[in-house]
Amino acid sequence: MRYGWRARVGHIAPAILDTSGEEMRKLLPNGVLHVGLTISEPIQSLGAEQAAAAFGRMVDAGKRLAAEKVDVLICGGAPVALSKGPAGDAELAELLRQETQLPVVTANGSVIDGLRTLGARSVIVVSPFIDARNQEIRRFLETNGFRVSATKGLGLTKNIDFASQSPEAAFTVARELARQNPDADAIYIACPRWPSVDIIDPLEADTGMAVVAAPAAMVWGALKTLKIFDCRAGFGRLMESLRTAR
Repeated sequence: MRYGWRARVGHIAPAILDTSGEEMRKLLPNGVLHVGLTISEPIQSLGAEQAAAAFGRMVDAGKRLAAEKVDVLICGGAPVALSKGPAGDAELAELLRQETQLPVVTANGSVIDGLRTLGARSVIVVSPFIDARNQEIRRFLETNGFRVSATKGLGLTKNIDFASQSPEAAFTVARELARQNPDADAIYIACPRWPSVDIIDPLEADTGMAVVAAPAAMVWGALKTLKIFDCRAGFGRLMESLRTAR
């Protein structure tokens, strides 16, 4: 059978597609093809002018993927959208829909939908980022009605340093923060470029908390949009929720 015989999932990435592409391919079921395109931006160090330019390039990338006949667009680059404030995510999604006539799943929007699907109210945030980025995430989550119990990052700024981490890095930070904040009911692991999908299941088992990892949230959102309700086993409650989402 040809690749993508069930669906072709377009993925706009702001930075190089290395670990994020691999993370998504682990999650996609048989017959669903990951079609990735990067705008190659060092998004952790974007100024206002660069962020505005990146916003436009994300839309251009969506148009290029639409020409490749993808069935849905995953729009990564949460920092690019948040550079325009809490409404930036919706603005970027609407522009992409207008320009491509395709359904759009955004990095930030899929996290909000995933947390709500799992019944989360109080969230712990872990990331490879510096504190300023974590505070942007906190404000976004709080604007959407969640209480953020704690945030913690590795303090990294270079994309290659995110991708060079082992899955143990996210697991260790998240489990430590969960033990310090037992009142939280969910863990959000931000950034699809540091490895996280393999630790979702054990982290849920060790902490008792629901876990939403950035790449899993985006893939979950895309599959739900496509009405593809199976998933690969062993990647946590959110992915498993597809089986009962009909």
